[in-house]
Amino acid sequence: MTRSKSTPHHFSLFARLRSPVLMLGIAISTIAAAQSAQDVPPQIPANPDLGPAFSTRNAAYVPILLDEIPGWEDESLGDMYSNFSTNCKAMKRRSAWAPLCAKLARLPREDAAMRQFMHDEFYAYQMLTPTRSATGKLTGYFEPMISGSLTQQGAYRYPIYGIPSDMYMIDSRTVAGQQTRWLKADQGQLSGAENGEAGAREYRIDLAGGAPNPRDKRYRVRIDGSTIRPYYTRQQIDASGINAPVLAWVADPYKLYSMQIQGSGKIQLKDGGLIRLAYAEQNGHPFMPNATRGDTDAMLLAIKARGLDEPLEIDIPGGTRGMKKPGGNSAVDAEVARIVAALQGGGTASAGNTPVAHAKPRPQGKSKLSRPVTHIASSGQSGGQGKVDSSSVEAMIQLLLTAPVANENYSAADDASAVADALSAPKPATSKSSAATGSDKSAPRIDMSQYEGVAGAKAAGQAVGSGVAVPSTGIPDPSYVFFRRIGDGPEGPIGALGVPLSAGRSMAVDPRATPLGAPVFISGTQPGSSAPMRRLMFAQDTGGAIRGSVRGDFFWGFGDKAGKMALATNQPVQMWLLLPKSVAGSAAASGIKTRGAPMGLRDCAVPDDELCVEE
Repeated sequence: MTRSKSTPHHFSLFARLRSPVLMLGIAISTIAAAQSAQDVPPQIPANPDLGPAFSTRNAAYVPILLDEIPGWEDESLGDMYSNFSTNCKAMKRRSAWAPLCAKLARLPREDAAMRQFMHDEFYAYQMLTPTRSATGKLTGYFEPMISGSLTQQGAYRYPIYGIPSDMYMIDSRTVAGQQTRWLKADQGQLSGAENGEAGAREYRIDLAGGAPNPRDKRYRVRIDGSTIRPYYTRQQIDASGINAPVLAWVADPYKLYSMQIQGSGKIQLKDGGLIRLAYAEQNGHPFMPNATRGDTDAMLLAIKARGLDEPLEIDIPGGTRGMKKPGGNSAVDAEVARIVAALQGGGTASAGNTPVAHAKPRPQGKSKLSRPVTHIASSGQSGGQGKVDSSSVEAMIQLLLTAPVANENYSAADDASAVADALSAPKPATSKSSAATGSDKSAPRIDMSQYEGVAGAKAAGQAVGSGVAVPSTGIPDPSYVFFRRIGDGPEGPIGALGVPLSAGRSMAVDPRATPLGAPVFISGTQPGSSAPMRRLMFAQDTGGAIRGSVRGDFFWGFGDKAGKMALATNQPVQMWLLLPKSVAGSAAASGIKTRGAPMGLRDCAVPDDELCVEE
């Protein structure tokens, strides 16, 4: 039966009346199945429109009818044809997706056809955390722009690196439990070899302090004589420089750090040219290891704030986020002030009567670069990681929000009212009941066009110079991101899936819980408002700080307007995963490992040799 808005009223009413009972039964059976996962195969529901329930180590997946997703009937699926087509550029290479993408190409670009297509080809699952909670967190990110130079000169002394020539990747299975191993190096890869094989040699394995990438299960390593060690930490890279191509030089290391964490950015050159950069690789060290969840969330907000053209310079009273400053300043955008106040308190940014922090006036003349330094213990030759504790996070937040901007010769456009402009459209009052049930169909749509990039920038030459030691930045995070140059244009940067990101339709996820390339429906609230934000998204990117199920990072687009919306996005969310029916069936059938296997459950919801390698 067609799952369009033309569905008969009596059928739709019946579906809504039996939905709570159905969901309760499914949830109970799913939990029971997950608790005895090694002994009980997944149960296939009698309703052919429901997929089989299954679980992994990182999430549980409860089948639900598409029509029962809150806000599904209000989504304009016809408008998403181009987004789906972009997604298919990557996914059509997978056997389960190839026929779907071919069928999509033949569809008319209208809502009814897309709605029928989704009903015929996909199962829907509500995502739950391992503790069976349906509520997770939605944050936001954006593509920043910072000033730079093609040469090392004056304040422009911090290099942006490409992939190092001395960094290798090695499969964790190749070295598991090994103290020594014969290995062969080839084009950035270290592979297992036989004793005495041509081009191979025996190495000692010392990966203390390192960890395999959650997505591809590979270590990022270096060869230190006859020993394999984790690749250099951020602190080691800054202290000595590395053997890597330099793509540009920047003056503000904290803006560069913000760009690294968000995975892409544009460099406005002194001569007027522009370079666009996309994520290429990472040094293999996790983002903020051992930091608490609250410290990590606070740090991420400060990192994104620093990425704005006009960074917010906020006083943090007493040097601690445990104190809030009363009073207000009307010059500070109310939404951003709300977030900063939450950051100061170490809590969750929520709408309401929040104390507003005072903003320091932006200096008119050149400011002398003077930064406090956070002392970090040396990570040693083995590349081990020191613990990132709350005191390190506190000092780093102060640096990100208050350190003078080093690129004083760069003049950015005034965009202080971006969030207010974006949300200026009147919003109808919504009650808690309507927000929960999805009955308020009049919620305003967010116009994403104002967050898209533009093309036509002046072409830029190649940077010159090599890796050098730089002054200590005090950044405690050992992770480090390497970039590659891509062409500029109105489309978004290239995400982890390998396709351009779309503002308002692309999301970064943990690929173990949310398969890359999958459509994901989210239900939360619009930034700075109680109005619902219910949208169909695509899981097209990943992030070092995005971990776990029911966890998404909403891509807002390019520039300060998008940046301020990203700052304001920090709220609870529910997520529904849409899987091709053949993928859902195989995921459920193979989601339980053989009896007696360690932990019993699989790591990846949908194992893939490229997008999520199973252990």
